[in-house]
Amino acid sequence: MRKKISVGTDTNVKDAAHKFISTGKPGLPVVDENMEVIGIVTEFNVLGAMREGLDLEKITVLRIMSTSPTIADMNTSCNDVIEMLLLNNFTIIPIVSNKKYVGMVSRHTIMDAYLSPRYTNFASQERVLPFTCI
Repeated sequence: MRKKISVGTDTNVKDAAHKFISTGKPGLPVVDENMEVIGIVTEFNVLGAMREGLDLEKITVLRIMSTSPTIADMNTSCNDVIEMLLLNNFTIIPIVSNKKYVGMVSRHTIMDAYLSPRYTNFASQERVLPFTCI
C-alpha cells in the first residue's frame, strides 16, 4: 500500500493546494481526529475558492470541501472502484477499513496498476484494492 495522504479539518486551503502539487494528487481526503473521512478537497474546490476571491491562507478546507464523500472499503474490487470513478466523474476515492482512513485511489493509481508489468499476475483473479490499486 502506498503512503496515506490526507489533510485535517484545520488545514488551510493554501497548504492543501501545496500538498496537491507536491504529491501530484488531484484531491485529498479530509479526516477528523479519529482518522474518519469527513470530506474531500479537490483542485476544483480550490479553483472555486480562488474564483470567489477567498484568502486561501485564512480559510480551511472545512469551508470548501465536498461533504459526504463516496468511499470504498479495502475489499472493494478495482473494477468496482473504476465504476465509482467513471459514474461520478471523481478524481479520487478514499479507502477505509473499519471506518478508518487507510489510503486512497486515484484515476492515475488505477491506470498505473493496470499498466504495470505485474498486472498480468492478477489479470485472471478477482482484484481487490490492497493488491493492485492502493
